[in-house]
Amino acid sequence: MAIQRHSLKNLSKNPNFWLAVILFFAFLIRLIYFTQTTYQAMWWDEAEYMSAAKHWGIGVPYQLNEQRPPIFQLFGAILIKLGLGESALKFMLSLLPSLVLVVATYYLGKELFNSQVALIGALGTGFVWSLIFWSLRFQPDFFSVTLQIMAFLFFWKFIKKPSNNSAIYTGLFCAAAFYFKISALLVPLCMGLFLLYKDGWKIVKDKNNWVILGAFLVGLIPFMIWQLIKFGNPFAFGVTYSGDFNEGRSLGWMVFNFFYSFKDASYSFPKLLFFLFFLFGLMTFLSKKLISFDLVLKDKSLRSDGQTFSFIVLLVVSAFYLFYIRGTIEDRWVFIIIPFIFFFAGESIIYIKNKINNHSKIFSLLFLFVVIALFLFSQIGYANNLIKSKKDTYYPIKDSSLLIKENSDPSEKILSISYTQATAYSEREIITYSDMPLENFTKILNEKRPSYIMVSLWEPHHPAWILQQVSNEEGYQGTLFPYFNSSIIISPQGQLVQYDVKNKVSNDFAEFTLFYPVIPNEYNGVLVYKIDYKS
Repeated sequence: MAIQRHSLKNLSKNPNFWLAVILFFAFLIRLIYFTQTTYQAMWWDEAEYMSAAKHWGIGVPYQLNEQRPPIFQLFGAILIKLGLGESALKFMLSLLPSLVLVVATYYLGKELFNSQVALIGALGTGFVWSLIFWSLRFQPDFFSVTLQIMAFLFFWKFIKKPSNNSAIYTGLFCAAAFYFKISALLVPLCMGLFLLYKDGWKIVKDKNNWVILGAFLVGLIPFMIWQLIKFGNPFAFGVTYSGDFNEGRSLGWMVFNFFYSFKDASYSFPKLLFFLFFLFGLMTFLSKKLISFDLVLKDKSLRSDGQTFSFIVLLVVSAFYLFYIRGTIEDRWVFIIIPFIFFFAGESIIYIKNKINNHSKIFSLLFLFVVIALFLFSQIGYANNLIKSKKDTYYPIKDSSLLIKENSDPSEKILSISYTQATAYSEREIITYSDMPLENFTKILNEKRPSYIMVSLWEPHHPAWILQQVSNEEGYQGTLFPYFNSSIIISPQGQLVQYDVKNKVSNDFAEFTLFYPVIPNEYNGVLVYKIDYKS
């Protein structure tokens, strides 16, 4: 019995045991929500990846986007070839990689700090609301961020003990992350700025630094060749991030909301309690650097600590989105800051725990238990509300597209502004008519002969001649479909007041028959008409 108690005590002191506990419960919470969201509809970006995967896997007509690196879609195509469906793809390509990110974060934290701080970082990536939410959707972010973390891990091994192997792995992991998300280019930028801070311009004399750069560039060669063959330009991906793409946008102050915003805390990754721990850790770090500024200038070894590197990562990523991308910033764009926020928070938590432990071991454990419990309560609670509130969004587009698939041949075409979702679900060629003049629309009807047309409130950029939304002073909301001589009016209380959707509409060359919704007088934001041509 004494031996058993001794074994349990040793097990509880083993960081790998606690990492396994974090992974188990992180998987369990994801699995619960996964079963609840199996039939949720894909959003635009998700469907763009899925459409590309189906294009490669089963030949669905789809024009690839040069902005999207190809490997995630290629993985999807292979799984589709093997007969797996959408839910299985999400499980294997999003949910499971989100758990691998937890492991990678732990090992990076252990390398930069220690195993205790690393466990707090793993806890953050395991249960922060945003990562739970996106683990249920078809996205390449977890692959990319995990590879970015691995690049940072080998880079820090290189900083501690320079070697060719660490340098090569650093460069190759940087390149591999880019094959999933272009934003992974921030990783070598962070490394370069850290080396410049650490060694000054002497970095150009260190051959190992050139090995990192060389491995990175060699790793990118296949991507550049693919871009050249497919799009005629090895740098085709950069077109959408250059020129006037951000002209007129305000500075991207929104990026700081993900650290914390007292005005709207819904975006924040750490939530209030862990933000305060993060702030304490950050302020402690900065104050130490300011106090010992003269020593830091003289001794470069004082510049090679995990806090400094973490701070540079947070600074570079924030500055990139603040000054360059600007405008609205999405949470998944800045996933890479999550581990470093929780590393700083973890340092504060462990520091306070150790101080309490000097007086009472029981109270130090109680402090840690309360902190973790409050963290999980706030994160899972917010993730739960977000997942459930977004579960049914875009479902009418999925529903109508699947219905079209059942009632059409693969050669038939569909008019829709929901380009990616309609492609992914109908598996038919989609012709978009976004902001299109009526005469161009008529030309498409005559020349390309699409079989269906979808009109949806879920997408902007419908031309006014086909969809208009109006309201009056009493609060009544009207949706007008001028092309189909139809209208729907909703009361301020959300009740259907008028449903005047024509079952058949005819013009000189075609007859339009209402195809969706299939239940009379039911409207969920989508109308689909089947098109029959008179000649």
